[in-house]
Amino acid sequence: MQYDFFNNDFVNVTPNNIKPFVVGTDITLSFSEVYQRFNELKKCFNELAYDKNSPVIIYGEKQANYAVCIITFLHLNIPYVAVDSIMPEHRVKVIQETTQSKVLINLSDISLESVNASIIFDKELRLTKNTETVNHIDVDLSKENLAYILFTSGSTGVPKGVQITRKALNNFIKWFVNWPIQSKDLVYMNQATFSFDVYLCDLVSAFHYGSLLVLNDLQTLKTPELFLQRFKTYQATTLFCTPSFISMYLTLPEFNQTNYPHFKHITLLGEDLPAALVRKIRKAFPDLKIINSYGPTEATVVVTYVEVSEEILSLDKAVPIGYVKPDTEILIDNESKNPTEEGELIIVGDNVSIGYSNRADLNSEKYFIHNGKRAYRTGDLAYYKGDLVYFNGRMDSQVKLNGYRIELDEISNLLLKHSNVSNAATIPLKVGNTVKKIVTYISVKNSTDFDANDILKNYLKELVPVYMIPSEIIVLPELPTNSNYKTDKKALLDLYINR
Repeated sequence: MQYDFFNNDFVNVTPNNIKPFVVGTDITLSFSEVYQRFNELKKCFNELAYDKNSPVIIYGEKQANYAVCIITFLHLNIPYVAVDSIMPEHRVKVIQETTQSKVLINLSDISLESVNASIIFDKELRLTKNTETVNHIDVDLSKENLAYILFTSGSTGVPKGVQITRKALNNFIKWFVNWPIQSKDLVYMNQATFSFDVYLCDLVSAFHYGSLLVLNDLQTLKTPELFLQRFKTYQATTLFCTPSFISMYLTLPEFNQTNYPHFKHITLLGEDLPAALVRKIRKAFPDLKIINSYGPTEATVVVTYVEVSEEILSLDKAVPIGYVKPDTEILIDNESKNPTEEGELIIVGDNVSIGYSNRADLNSEKYFIHNGKRAYRTGDLAYYKGDLVYFNGRMDSQVKLNGYRIELDEISNLLLKHSNVSNAATIPLKVGNTVKKIVTYISVKNSTDFDANDILKNYLKELVPVYMIPSEIIVLPELPTNSNYKTDKKALLDLYINR
């Protein structure tokens, strides 16, 4: 059994197929069970009376039913918002209010009482609440047949909802499923959370080819013995992950080709890939195919691809992010108009998002039309060398930590809302272009009996996912300023390094 994303339905369905298809952190579903739950959920939504322009929020963490939900809503052409349960309730409430969502599927054990949904399903996909009266919402989220909305960090303190159309998703899938590493009978070992669009690499591949999909929650991922046990038990062949993730596992002597001969392909994405890490991977797994790829959420998962061979490594000190996908154009915007010199990376094509949900101000800043196609200003710095594109850092305060996109100003702005914080600035600590941790410096109104790390980290836990909480929050009498009287972040970085 497979899912045809272009005809939008399952094909080659065989009855009573008990072969495992989706392995969740809770249960394992066979092909027949996935198909049965898909049909049951589809029937329920077809019978529900509510505005189908309203996206469905799916909340949970790597349950097998999560994959069933996503494929069902793609089939029904109902937009969905994948939210991982690492997101605190307040953030889910903000997402619900931004999207005007009426429907919540809560696969977790968290109650989410403040989220004002009129239709609620539980972890077994049972309808537990239905108080909806059909009223058309003001914002047309179905414009251009919206597939999903994915929320990322926003510098103002409010997350941004990236709207991806079905046309954009299919544009990505058509290219992606034909990568040289893709084939039948692979086992996809999932690392990315459902709030990080890289999860689509595993999910799309598994459903397109009818291959085994193994989902892993955060507890499994950060516990090497649990993850490696699943890796070996299911004979995983293919992994899409961040460089930081594989770097952590390469410190384990047992993680090598001798012990895991079934491991055939790894695709690194979400962060800068150092050449030194490529060599470490190759030392542990000499025959492993290593792919580097790049793409912001706003351009639908990934837009470049390159197999990192010794020949590729010899071209530059840095590892290229790859060749640009067909039907997509990458421009380098700089004063010289020379793409071989560093400039802002701009993506043009049908894979580009139609914009952020309810953010006309930001849309006019980030999106424009180039030669009749949507274009997105990434804020990333890059350059060309031949046909290969190289990443070279950011123009602004956005960083990626373990693959998660974080606006440092969002953390600072949220802390400034605390009654005892008078100033705040958040800085990244890097090795090369790779962010290792983030640190926030603050000044306070009253320092007496004020444990900044304890009090403010607990404060942030109610507002942002755990990966956005700084490793340290340090109090200074006042933050240094530069000649323009702005907070001097370089001085803060020097202060931290030299402390």
